[in-house]
Amino acid sequence: MTDAPPSITDLGITGLHINYYVLCPRKLWWYTHGLEQEHATGDAGQENVALGALLHTESYPQQGRKDILIDNLIRLDFTDDCIVHEVKKSKGGEKASRFQLLYYLYYLKHVKGIHTTGIIDYPLLKRREEVKLTPPLEAEVEAIMDGVVEVRDLDTPPVVNAPMPICAKCSYQELCWG
Repeated sequence: MTDAPPSITDLGITGLHINYYVLCPRKLWWYTHGLEQEHATGDAGQENVALGALLHTESYPQQGRKDILIDNLIRLDFTDDCIVHEVKKSKGGEKASRFQLLYYLYYLKHVKGIHTTGIIDYPLLKRREEVKLTPPLEAEVEAIMDGVVEVRDLDTPPVVNAPMPICAKCSYQELCWG
């Protein structure tokens, strides 16, 4: 008798895990091993985190309910007419933001039975991007989920051969390249 594969909720994957994996698996590893640099006192990345938090609280004041936590795993910035919204400061990490929202749509579909679409809102840029979960994107989300679990289970951080452009603003830069 074989064990059933773990359910999505059993995997304990959050939207931030998906975002970090797509940005940089090494960043995900540091984060999942208890090193939350972006919230460390005096860290250069702390300003960006504070600005992002302010943006979340001050943008879209007409939305009554924000930060909707579901199953202690996914946190929706807000919903409007059954559309899931993800608020971002800038288009930096655009692919990671898109897959974070796609993961939310995937989770809602497969765990809650809710089929919906999403929008990434960039209030500072006055732009929006519609996001739809398609079968090929579902397969990509599943592959990313597998990657998150694989990276999280490693004993040491995954190898990154050379700094990437995102490393310059990353709060984990010193751990990786210091």
